[in-house]
Amino acid sequence: MKSPKPPVPRPPWFVLIFISMFGFVGLTLLIFLWSQSPHEFGAPPLIAKMFGSFIAIAFMAMGFGMPISALLRWSMGETGGRENPDPNIAEGVRRDPTGYRCPHCGAGLGTSQEVSPSGDVKCNYCQKWWNIHQSAG
Repeated sequence: MKSPKPPVPRPPWFVLIFISMFGFVGLTLLIFLWSQSPHEFGAPPLIAKMFGSFIAIAFMAMGFGMPISALLRWSMGETGGRENPDPNIAEGVRRDPTGYRCPHCGAGLGTSQEVSPSGDVKCNYCQKWWNIHQSAG
């Protein structure tokens, strides 16, 4: 049986602040480009405003998106804020796809496991032989 995963650690504040600085740089660029009147001397042309806006939006998406997603992932824990919808999952161990389990150790029979015509199979985990027809009944 696998041990449960440790909780997601909180991201360090200095990392979140450093990454969010890129978002503020993008916001500053966007404000600078579009706050000037197009008739003033030294105002950027429209094509430069458009190109700069795309770069600023990319900076803002990364600079604000990464810290927000890191904080959301931390606040929701390891399950992502939702309950486990699969009832066959118990304590982080997924049920085997074939439905057969070793009667000695409880390990699942894998899909690539070889089974004899009489139903005999050797467990890959405990190395003991068992019969799938006898364990089903």
